[in-house]
Amino acid sequence: MWTINGFEQQKKFFENLARASPPAGGLAHAYIFSGPEMIGKKMFARDLFTIANRMARFALHDPDLCELAPRLAEGETWIYIDDVRDLKRFLSLKAFQGPYRFVIIDDAHRMQEAAANAMLKALEEPNPMVVFVLVTSQPELLPQTIGSRCQHIHFQPYSQKDMERCLAKYDLARTDRELVAGMAGGRLGWAIQMSEPDNLKALKKAIGDFASLLKKPLSERMQYAKTIYENEQYGQYVPLWLHWAYSQRETLGGPKDAARILSGLLDLNYYISQPQYNHRLLLENTLINL
Repeated sequence: MWTINGFEQQKKFFENLARASPPAGGLAHAYIFSGPEMIGKKMFARDLFTIANRMARFALHDPDLCELAPRLAEGETWIYIDDVRDLKRFLSLKAFQGPYRFVIIDDAHRMQEAAANAMLKALEEPNPMVVFVLVTSQPELLPQTIGSRCQHIHFQPYSQKDMERCLAKYDLARTDRELVAGMAGGRLGWAIQMSEPDNLKALKKAIGDFASLLKKPLSERMQYAKTIYENEQYGQYVPLWLHWAYSQRETLGGPKDAARILSGLLDLNYYISQPQYNHRLLLENTLINL
């Protein structure tokens, strides 16, 4: 049973494959699921796992499932060769319930070179009952040798209308629902995450602060940059400012004003992800020049 909304074309495609059985038919050995971040690619892969194995519901610790991703909770942003090597034992076992065993790799473009080479070796030794799903928002960063051994499935962002319909089940005021849907850029996963009460409160504060800053003198902008830097809030706030500014680009003064603001926020969003730069100075310079 599908739990994810939308993607009807992809659902129909995989439902037809799941009805067949190898070697005459069935799922391919490997897929790349590509599309913007947080639109539901990993959720779709998990749904596919349950449907292909005719299960009633998804279970994260199912013995026929192995998931790899950067260990963000440990401060890691890469997938290392040791993570991929750990697959060896999983791949050597037969399906517990099956018929398929799944390997879902989230943010697959974050595999280091050695990890990608180890993954390539696994893909070169196909088992018809093991399915690899590489989930990525940047498929162009995957080695061509990996891409050539996978079927590519692309996922488009949701329309704002579909977003608002999906968010209707959440206890949101109409204005909040429109705000979240407008900022999400078609990323339903992001919209659902931002609909949580604490996240919504933080979202509204961040964009309220930013909208107010556009009318403030330079001294107050400098003080605000100092405050959010010292409170370590800027990493959360800057992407929200960027999404909001893009959704409001028609109302940010004239076209030149909107372009200046968006360009400044794009640069700031990139540079604060790089530890070698002075983040406080970047914040101050960007806010001064808005």
